[in-house]
Amino acid sequence: MVNGTLLDARNVLAVHPDLGTLRILPYAPKSAVMFGTLHDNMSTGDLSPLCTRGLLIRLLETAKKDFGLAFSVGAELEFCLFRRVGDTFEPVDHSLFASSNTLNEQEKFISDLYAQLKHQDIDVETIHTESASGQLEVVLDYQLDAIKLADNVVLARETIRACAKEHDMIALFLPKINAMQAGNGMHLHLSFRDLQSRDPTENSFPHQTIRGAMSLKAESFLEGLLQHLPALLSLSIPTMNSFRRVGQGCWTGHSIGWAIEDKEAPLRVCVDLASGKATDVEMKLSDSTANIYLELAAILASGLDGILSNAKLRPMFVSGSTVGDELNKLPTSLSESLECLRDDAYLLDILGPELSTAYIAVREAEIDNSSDLTIEDEVQIAIQRA
Repeated sequence: MVNGTLLDARNVLAVHPDLGTLRILPYAPKSAVMFGTLHDNMSTGDLSPLCTRGLLIRLLETAKKDFGLAFSVGAELEFCLFRRVGDTFEPVDHSLFASSNTLNEQEKFISDLYAQLKHQDIDVETIHTESASGQLEVVLDYQLDAIKLADNVVLARETIRACAKEHDMIALFLPKINAMQAGNGMHLHLSFRDLQSRDPTENSFPHQTIRGAMSLKAESFLEGLLQHLPALLSLSIPTMNSFRRVGQGCWTGHSIGWAIEDKEAPLRVCVDLASGKATDVEMKLSDSTANIYLELAAILASGLDGILSNAKLRPMFVSGSTVGDELNKLPTSLSESLECLRDDAYLLDILGPELSTAYIAVREAEIDNSSDLTIEDEVQIAIQRA
């Protein structure tokens, strides 16, 4: 056990299956997968405070009961395809963003991947090439149920890895593979619905009458994210390698701020081209090394904190401006973000003492074990584990 987690080998937790999540795996057709929640196995049988899927379920129940809100969430999964060349692995190509090369050359893989995802009831909006060598992005459809979206993310990553192997490739989700190229993110798109309105399925993020504007509740939600953003990074980009992807000009955001349709802002408000409505906010500082359940619970809780306090949204971020850079500076390392988490009493309360203590201890142990690794070392480890 990692020192400082306060965990030991006693009181093994039991998994309570969620039968509605049963899926036959198309890449292993004699096998199935099912999600569940962790429960105390020795006394009460209660949901374990260490269960991150259970944490997200509880958070969504609180949003419904106390706020009358339900969340809609989408995700974009970026990854790079590598193939063995002699004794090493290399990217399958060196094409650029929107190039047809990868799409054409990997057409069989992409078609098989799409079919395998659909087989598991995972709706895909699009699959397209990205900026790095051999890089693709799978955009998962918006889900009205955030738990289903989180489950879909886990299933999609497993399917991408398995399908790549069927085509004699490996898929790497490592956030930064090449210091001179774009990294792999897992951007999240967030909006909410008012369950007490006349149409509880209608998006409550946009302003009802002002084109391109957000509702007052959406502005407060966004401000809540901004207030907790430094601590959130310890959960959404939670590895040493994750922070290699972040920086000015990297389209990830590097300071606390928001903007409308500006990819350099960490929180980008997206506008529908047809209607002109502000549809959602995109969280760009997120990648596939995060626990999606823990990350989503913390992000949505931060937004709810803003709504509860009727937080007033700060002025919009302006690309290229250096005004307030020091005041709005984001953590530049995992250790800095963990310190921000320690100082964020609200998020610590959301996680609870058991989970927050264990999480911080594990991440600090990872820092100790990986602080001397180069990016080349990290890539080799990712290849070995792929």
